[in-house]
Amino acid sequence: MYGSVLERADIVLIQVLLRDSRASAAQIAEVTGLAEKDIPEMIARMREAGIIGDMTTKPSLNSLNARSVLVFGKSRIGTLYGLEHALERNDNVGWMAVASGGMAYFALHLKEDADTDAEVRRAASQTMMAQPRALTRNLFEHGWGRHVYTPDDMRILKSLNRDSNKDLGRVAKESGSNIGKVRERFDLMSGRGALDFSVDFFPDSCDNLLTMLRLEVVEPRGLEEKVAMLMEMNAPYLMYFNTFQESPRTVMSMAIPENLAGLRAILRNFEDSGAFGQVEADLLISSKIRDTWRDRSIRGLEGVRTMRTTRQGRPGIPDID
Repeated sequence: MYGSVLERADIVLIQVLLRDSRASAAQIAEVTGLAEKDIPEMIARMREAGIIGDMTTKPSLNSLNARSVLVFGKSRIGTLYGLEHALERNDNVGWMAVASGGMAYFALHLKEDADTDAEVRRAASQTMMAQPRALTRNLFEHGWGRHVYTPDDMRILKSLNRDSNKDLGRVAKESGSNIGKVRERFDLMSGRGALDFSVDFFPDSCDNLLTMLRLEVVEPRGLEEKVAMLMEMNAPYLMYFNTFQESPRTVMSMAIPENLAGLRAILRNFEDSGAFGQVEADLLISSKIRDTWRDRSIRGLEGVRTMRTTRQGRPGIPDID
């Protein structure tokens, strides 16, 4: 990291933590090629800069039969503060962002029995978004689907919620259970893909150009191979690729290049691939992550809205799952 700019190694590390924040330094080194001895210092430096926060544990959306819906469009609310205020009472919103060109984005995490169309209309009305587009993300998480969380499971989740690296012996003490039971339930949930280990990521605290890319596919056949090629060509500056149930020809990605030249290179690679007939890029000006019903169910905070910010009070963003 130089100044407030995340370099390649920093972004590689963040990519791993976003997907498995419980991974050890040795495991991270093995999959990334980073020096094991450097990893704790890199994490500490990004924490001190307010770029990352807590290592988190949550029930996976798949295990709850929940849905992740991305909503975006032109909003008459031009500031993050205004967007935040408008969505204050909406406990489905896990992330929001204000982007260039008057665009706004937010991610809805919807319970199994929620009416998607009604919830999208409600959030669009709250944010003064005249023609919202809503896309339900395909969830490709490893897992067995629905998991019924026992009271013991919930106590384990509560203990690990803001510290995914906590030793299971300490979890047992905090949850009032024996270590054998805790290990048994933890292993069961992990094996079923019922636990989501991630990290709070606050890109507003760095100077990289966080950019949302909306892509329209020319030919769906062979898309996976082309996406894999683009991920490799632009690694690690593409955070993810999302596909959607309602629109198989729409793909979205988030880029985090170090500078404008890096963003241009990514856009040229997309153009040269021939896979996409249209590429739209929205620079994310500011963003914020918020607790939803999923978070509050762990901590027993029903009816309470909490926000997470960096130490400097800056807002943040996760990947939008």
